[in-house]
Amino acid sequence: MHVVVFRDRCARVIRIVFDDAQAVAVAYRDDEAVGELSVDDSARAPLLVRLYVEPAYRRSGIAHTLLAHVSRVLGAPIRIDAHTHARPDSPAWTTLCRCLAHEGLVVVE
Repeated sequence: MHVVVFRDRCARVIRIVFDDAQAVAVAYRDDEAVGELSVDDSARAPLLVRLYVEPAYRRSGIAHTLLAHVSRVLGAPIRIDAHTHARPDSPAWTTLCRCLAHEGLVVVE
């Protein structure tokens, strides 16, 4: 288990707990789960399986921190299948993907 603690954009203390393989993570504020991520790292490049952040905590840096940390630990950008994960009704998702791709942390396919 690996833990990362940071302050989000609203200055709330967020604790992210990663499993031993660091392919599954849960973000907590106090003892409340506010986000989660899972990545399939068995393929040629890690693939995003699930990313969820509670609506009240969105646009505060939690999803970015989850994806950035896993990408750095695994040493490769995380692939996002645009057909599976695209949310055309969500400008926030589009912006997040664009920023992370610019940083080299994800590849949107």
